Amino acid sequence: MAISSVSSDTSRGGRAATPLSAAVAAVRAGRKALEFVAHDTEDSYLANNERQLAIERLLIRFGEALKSIPNHTLTQIDSNIAWAGPKGFRDIASHWYEEGLDHRLIWHALANDLPPMLDSLQRWIDNQQSDSAP
Repeated sequence: MAISSVSSDTSRGGRAATPLSAAVAAVRAGRKALEFVAHDTEDSYLANNERQLAIERLLIRFGEALKSIPNHTLTQIDSNIAWAGPKGFRDIASHWYEEGLDHRLIWHALANDLPPMLDSLQRWIDNQQSDSAP
């Protein structure tokens, strides 16, 4: 689809309708980000501008999905995780035009912060789905 063909009449999805679907979207974006850097070292990641741009986009999607989950629900999912971080990153990355982002910090987040977030979200998704199963 060409950029010029995207209009308000084009179905594009959008925000998740429920906290559960938002969590699923967040996990999907986060796992894809980890998949993209699975064979990287910090140095190889920092040397790959295309990968950095892809990761920025996936982390924007991750943060946007988290914004669709109420704060009290995120606290119930895991009160030890600073959920505001990826939501704030989404805002910064979406509107950052000048010097770019610090990809050393992003690498640190990918290596240390994202995996426990994804694990907590996945556990919550699994619990929600098993609670609603007939």
